[in-house]
Amino acid sequence: MRKPKTIQERMAQIKAAQDAGEYTRCPRCSENTMKPRLHTNALSRQYDIMICDLCGMDEAKMAFMGAPKPLAHWACLNPVRDDFKDTSAAQALTQIEEAQIPFLTQLFQYWLTQPADADWEAHRLDAYEKCPGLTTLWFEPFVARYTVAEGTLVVCFRLRDGTAQYAADLLAD
Repeated sequence: MRKPKTIQERMAQIKAAQDAGEYTRCPRCSENTMKPRLHTNALSRQYDIMICDLCGMDEAKMAFMGAPKPLAHWACLNPVRDDFKDTSAAQALTQIEEAQIPFLTQLFQYWLTQPADADWEAHRLDAYEKCPGLTTLWFEPFVARYTVAEGTLVVCFRLRDGTAQYAADLLAD
């Protein structure tokens, strides 16, 4: 399994885009609130990139309280998540089985071999990018959740007799 980009690598890409004048949305909130002249925006206290003034004020308040927003929760690190809200559970499951189960199974098998204290945030972000519609991914137990028309589709993984298996169930609203 290829190692996904680290949060630091992703932030470096955003900084490079800002330096080139290409990044116009605030990387922290994803709103179109950045001023055209990049240097007149707020400099993040957490990473050497520019953010909008509102996020700059929020960062200052959070730093004062000793509770900064983790980088992993910044909008630029959370890909746009398509959803299956208008799709039936059966149709969504068919699409998930065809396009996502192989990747999720591979990630599950990789997870089984890693130490319990491994940092999985980069893997979670990678899964969100590779699995459109995925709304939540838990690692203990290994569970993927999707919002569908009838409620929440839950796909659980387990290892039985050395083989990775999955089962899906619908949690109705």
